[in-house]
Amino acid sequence: MSNKFNANALTEYSKSYARRIASDFYQHHATISGQQILSLTPINQINLFVISSLSDKWQADAAKFRSPYFDFTNADVEEALRNFMNVVSQHISVRREHLEPLLADATRRTIIMIFDPRAYFDDVLRSQPEFTVTADVMKQMVRYTKINQFIPTHIMQRMNGKPFVYVNQALGFLDEVLSQRAHELEHYDKLVALFSEKLPMDVAALLRSHVPDSIPGAPMRSFFDTATEPSVPPAPLVAMETTIAAPAMEPLPTNTAGNISATPPQASPASPVFAKSADDSTDTGGAMFLDRTSGPDPVSPISQPSQLPTTDMTQPGIPQQSQPDTTVEAKPTLNDTLRESTPAEPTTMAETFHRAPIESIARSISLNQKFRFINQLFNGNSSAYNQAVEEIDTLNNYGQALDLISYRYASQYLWDMSSDEVSELVEILKRRFA
Repeated sequence: MSNKFNANALTEYSKSYARRIASDFYQHHATISGQQILSLTPINQINLFVISSLSDKWQADAAKFRSPYFDFTNADVEEALRNFMNVVSQHISVRREHLEPLLADATRRTIIMIFDPRAYFDDVLRSQPEFTVTADVMKQMVRYTKINQFIPTHIMQRMNGKPFVYVNQALGFLDEVLSQRAHELEHYDKLVALFSEKLPMDVAALLRSHVPDSIPGAPMRSFFDTATEPSVPPAPLVAMETTIAAPAMEPLPTNTAGNISATPPQASPASPVFAKSADDSTDTGGAMFLDRTSGPDPVSPISQPSQLPTTDMTQPGIPQQSQPDTTVEAKPTLNDTLRESTPAEPTTMAETFHRAPIESIARSISLNQKFRFINQLFNGNSSAYNQAVEEIDTLNNYGQALDLISYRYASQYLWDMSSDEVSELVEILKRRFA
């Protein structure tokens, strides 16, 4: 059920409303007919949901007539049974103790459809057997939907005459119609007024509040979480480059965070930084001024890379050549070249065997794989695993098999598509339909 509702309040209101409606009607009647159900409440959707429940029970009772001892596929039998059930449907007669539970359920479903149509249709689609939505189901849904009928109508149209689609596809059609036609959803004000004519509806008590009045602050942390944390994060380590011609300088003062302090360094007798004039040509380095005082003329950067101390590898009698640029990426070695040009190693006999085409998925899955597939992919349901394997073996190509596991089994059993089991199953499918 949708999480927008207070479950207890929704159940209690639905039962109370059904009790009030049934009490008013059965004061003057012992049973209720089909035509009377259609006008039982001022909300047509509730009446249609009750009729829909009776239709489901009518079809279930018809199925009970079938027996393995008789040929129910015979044309005469089918016609006679159909006529009989049609006659029965014209004589609906329901007592209060049987109608009231149907009425309460119809009321609950209607309220969910009014306030959260997305959740209502999502639940209906996901509850379909075999994780498939048939065309007959969609026709029934359109027939018995009064509120926001355009939603099931759109889904049936998007099925484009197919006998069925997987639930995942139907849910995609649901998202599509809600994103395109959300402005057409019926507002609940009028329907709440109709409910309140018989039993006042407190919407605030019925619905949960999802939006807090104020944004909550960060949760308080314990003393033990903060006691060992430094008050100031350490400064990142930065590698200092060394140049040959750079004069020695005093390190600039830093603050507690490791950043350069905005306060200029104090002059010392050994290094009268501020005593020199700006036009002193003998000053090669100068001071780094952070205020607006003009400093020495900037020195152009050295175009050559810094020379790092290296071992003297020169031989006597041979003129020393200029050192290569250390910033140039090293040339690949012979081994690297051969590694790149050498083709991949041939597959082993075992790899060749595991990549060979297969005729049956069931016979190609090892016992260990079977146990892992059942436990990890089918939640321990061995019958579901066997049914899936049999169904895949009947398909014609790899695309159909991939669609089946993607749209049906992966969504039904919430597979982790990056797991080893899914990867192994896909490899088996490739071999099966190679």
